Parts: sequence; C-alpha cells; structure tokens
Amino acid sequence: MEIDRKSNAALLKMIGERFLQARLNEGLEQQELADKAGVNVSTVQSLESGKRSVGMIKVLAVMRALGKLHEIENFMPEPPVKSAALLTARNEKRKRVSKSKSKKEPSTGFEWNKTIQQLNGNKDR
Repeated sequence: MEIDRKSNAALLKMIGERFLQARLNEGLEQQELADKAGVNVSTVQSLESGKRSVGMIKVLAVMRALGKLHEIENFMPEPPVKSAALLTARNEKRKRVSKSKSKKEPSTGFEWNKTIQQLNGNKDR
C-alpha cells in the first residue's frame, strides 16, 4: 500500500512501530528511553503505540535519545529554493518581463480603416 493512501491513524501506528524497533535495537526499556529523552514514560508508550499523537518537541527528544536525530534529513529533506521564493525572502516584488515602452514597434503597414473601406467597397460591387 502506498504511504499517501494510508490514513493518519495508520501512519501513526507505522511510525510508532519504527520507534519501538529503534528502542529495542538500542536495548533500552521504555523507562530508560524516557529518562534519557527527558519525557514521561507515557510519552514513549504513546509514541510507540501510535494510538495518540505526541508533540514534535517530544518526538525530537526521543529521536535524539535514540541517536536518530540525523534522520530528520531523510524524513523531510530541505526543499530546493525557487527563484520567486528568493525574491520574497528579500522583500522584493516580482517583476514581469516586458518590452520597453519607449520603443515603438515598426508598423506592419496594416491600417484598420483602410481594410474596412476595402470591405465596404467590395460589398458594393
């Protein structure tokens, strides 16, 4: 099943299972991890069960305690900067590229009134 098709509850459960496995891989009890992260054991239990959302500060503390904080880059890599975003960051307005108004375009020889007269002249014939 594709991840974007999973419900939020299913995603929480999946993330919880990953936290559980990471804790077990480190050989830590829930209380040990909670102490190391500076959170309550109920936070670790909630995180691992995936039944209740845990605040991001607590998630980061648990990740740091597990030595997994560097994986934030995998979780959400820094997006590339688009040129319009650079202008916004510098508080500059975007400008449209346009032709200079001081130069007139060369005439194509087309005159509207002449064409209308020709059409009217053609009707009379």
